[in-house]
Amino acid sequence: MKIKLIILILFSYSLQAQITNEYESQANVIFKNEYIKKQNKKITLKVNFNNAVLYLEQEKYIKAINLFKQTAHKLKVPSYLNIGIAYYKLNSLNNAYLYLKKLYDFKQLSKFDLYSYVSASYYLYLITNDRKYLTSILNAEKNTKNSNINSSVNSLLVDTYITLKIYDKAIIISKKLKNINNLKLALLYIKIKKYDLAQIYLSKALEQTKNEDDINRILWFKVFTDLKTNNVAIIKENLDSINQRLDEFRKTPRLPLKIYFNKDKYNANEYFSKILNFDTKREIDLLFYFVPFIFSDNKQIEEQSIFAFVLKDNKSVKSLDMMLEYNKNFVDLVKEDPIIRANKLQDLLNVNKNVKAYEYYNLAVSYAHIYNYKNAYKYFLKAHMLDKANKLYSSLSLVSALISQSKINKKLKSNIENNLLSKDGTYKYLGKYIYKIILNKRYKLDVNTASVSDKKTILYRFLEFMNNKVENKIDIQEPLLQENIKDPLIFLFYYLAKLDSESQYDYVSRLQDYLINNFNDYFLKGPNVVIQYYIDTLKALGIFNKVNFDLPGDISPTYLRTKALVNLYLDKGNSSVEIIENLQTKYNLEDKYTYDLLIASYLSIDDYSNASATLAMLQFELNDNDAKFLNAVQLVNNLKIKSAKSSFTKKYEGKLIDFKLIGLDKYLEDL
Repeated sequence: MKIKLIILILFSYSLQAQITNEYESQANVIFKNEYIKKQNKKITLKVNFNNAVLYLEQEKYIKAINLFKQTAHKLKVPSYLNIGIAYYKLNSLNNAYLYLKKLYDFKQLSKFDLYSYVSASYYLYLITNDRKYLTSILNAEKNTKNSNINSSVNSLLVDTYITLKIYDKAIIISKKLKNINNLKLALLYIKIKKYDLAQIYLSKALEQTKNEDDINRILWFKVFTDLKTNNVAIIKENLDSINQRLDEFRKTPRLPLKIYFNKDKYNANEYFSKILNFDTKREIDLLFYFVPFIFSDNKQIEEQSIFAFVLKDNKSVKSLDMMLEYNKNFVDLVKEDPIIRANKLQDLLNVNKNVKAYEYYNLAVSYAHIYNYKNAYKYFLKAHMLDKANKLYSSLSLVSALISQSKINKKLKSNIENNLLSKDGTYKYLGKYIYKIILNKRYKLDVNTASVSDKKTILYRFLEFMNNKVENKIDIQEPLLQENIKDPLIFLFYYLAKLDSESQYDYVSRLQDYLINNFNDYFLKGPNVVIQYYIDTLKALGIFNKVNFDLPGDISPTYLRTKALVNLYLDKGNSSVEIIENLQTKYNLEDKYTYDLLIASYLSIDDYSNASATLAMLQFELNDNDAKFLNAVQLVNNLKIKSAKSSFTKKYEGKLIDFKLIGLDKYLEDL
């Protein structure tokens, strides 16, 4: 009985426990079933959202939109954003705008979901081209602590700054990204003209990629930066890399490389550097300007007159008469326009069978003044050959050979240099001083050998001015500026001298107001070197477009050539072409400067056939290194690699014509 009772009790407890467990179990199953339903819904939501994202990535935009509309009731912000993006990809811009604008109008979104707000704003800009959406992005960034900005937001900020062409900011943020896009960073450095840094990131990008098309594109960008840095040796190395994979390279789409007229090749700061720090070309042009224009050797005249009166030598009398008659004619010619003067002196020389050294010299100086350096060298050398004792002839022969890129054999060059540096001869101090300033700055000149007459010349003061000049400064106390201020070029130097008491703002303001209001015509009527220096000054001050360059009634060839340059910068390329072609016909202008103007004018009106033909003419007729370089750029674009390699011999120094990659901005924005 006890056992039965115990069993009964145990059974009762067991039954009670079973009933209790069943009750609890049933209640628990009901609870968990609801939980599982919710979890399944979340899983379904996640699956649908992820599938929609996958469809978006696969460019199956309709399927993506349908799924995102299902997820939108729980995941409104990301679903709306992706729906807007999908509609944008389908070019259904009205629908895209509808969804994205809802996110944009929810201003609080920027505080808890910056990425979605920035993304919506960015795509709204792409749809409407309204820059207020980009401004909203930047404002949202400013109002958010940097620690709250994730990598995705930073990527969008980079794209925003790229769209706004604020490349410096884009670079700063790009460097914050965990996964830096080295190619993108390289292209950003190209946009701000820091080609050395661009090359570093292009090399990194090349190391990281194994995709053949990407390798080809990176090599193409590397060649472009090599061209921009003027590194002739490295250009050839990268061209070799392209040549080794030429068949594959031809199949890869690439940005075309094109020459063009670049009126914005330099910014205001770069122009300021150019007017305060003279490059070799400007130094030489200034030298030609300051060399005594009417040159006659007084000692020679004196000696000839002694022979004439003492020895009664008919030959000497005739020689003296010819010299005096020539100088009389020359004084009249000095008043002529420089281009007309050079032509008339050439005509005068052609009819004179017994040409004197100083006649060659005067013609050479005249050609130098109109930038015909080839002829300048030709006649400086003739003057030297007739009168080797004259050190000015010797030094200017070497200087003109340098700027004209003329081929001069080593023996002739050595003979002229040895003759120049010898102790004997006339104008030996000035000749050697020119050699020091232009050709060999390390040459030690004995200052004690300068004569009193040397020191009285403007040429001597100019050479002193050049010798004493320090970087980024023109010294107002220089004797050249103090004693010769009536000269237009020296007058420009004088006003470009910054006073110690002037702030940079006061300095620039003074120049902007004073030059335009008082002396515009004065400079425009000067020789070429004055006009060029004046125009560079206007660009440095940012006032080029405010100047009236019209001189009514002035049809002088030098002014017309200046007018062609001005029209080129004012987007009147057709007028520039017409002016230059007429001048060439009338005055037989065959100098590098005129050819450069004409090529740039053709390029500005998209006349590439005439531009290329003229460029080829400049290369082969004047053996011009810049023309050779630009022609090689065109060969590179056509993938004529072997021909291009042989043409890259000298650095490119042209100021009007540049080269670029067509479509680089769009490529960078899409990257």
